[in-house]
Amino acid sequence: MKNIFTLCIILTFLSVKSQVQESVKIGNQEWTSENLSVSKFRNGDIINQSKNKEEWLRAGYREEPTWCYYKFDEADSILGKLYNYYAVSSEKNIAPLGWKVPDFFDYFQLIKFLDPLITYEHYLDRGTLAGGSLKSKNQSHWLENNCKQIDSKFNAIASGGYSPSINYPEYDWEVRERAYFWCITDWNKIANVVFTADKFQDEKEHLMNDIKNGKVTNKALVFRLNKLCDFDIDDDPKERGYSVRLIRE
Repeated sequence: MKNIFTLCIILTFLSVKSQVQESVKIGNQEWTSENLSVSKFRNGDIINQSKNKEEWLRAGYREEPTWCYYKFDEADSILGKLYNYYAVSSEKNIAPLGWKVPDFFDYFQLIKFLDPLITYEHYLDRGTLAGGSLKSKNQSHWLENNCKQIDSKFNAIASGGYSPSINYPEYDWEVRERAYFWCITDWNKIANVVFTADKFQDEKEHLMNDIKNGKVTNKALVFRLNKLCDFDIDDDPKERGYSVRLIRE
């Protein structure tokens, strides 16, 4: 019995470990270099797949975790899975052991390493060097990719995303143009640290009022790489489907 128990532990460890295949050191961080494509939480519970718009909408209405392939088509599995925020933020933990979903500050540190001139107060500025350096050098993954690059090996591909307001497959939602990555979002922490310059006090006041009035509870932050060489961070509805990268804990 003891041997069987030990074997189960080993098999579980190998199964979890195999879910993260490639990673890269960038500065003091270690990132996965491909989009997450797991269908189970760390504890082994299944993350339900949505195979059509109705299933996706049902999960979002119930605030339940779900994932889908781009266009709901397994032929596009090379792009990785698209998850709603409820999957990303679940207490069951979508990240295998030793990894976590990054927050805003993890992405900021990544950008800061690639482009030291970026500051908290200017995190929405167009950072051509940082944005370009995160992109895959494979020209087939981006419509435009003539960016100045450091070979970071982050290898972001323009996998687009999914919004329930978009009808697949009639409309290709920004595939080959943009990459979207969920961030774990703590609005209070972000408001208190990011908006430090005087010119941002109005924005901070608006955000804190929105937090107080519960107006941001249905949104989370998304790190976006655009079809040119820029990047930005924005808040989007939690029921949308975006890619996920992980960072070593």
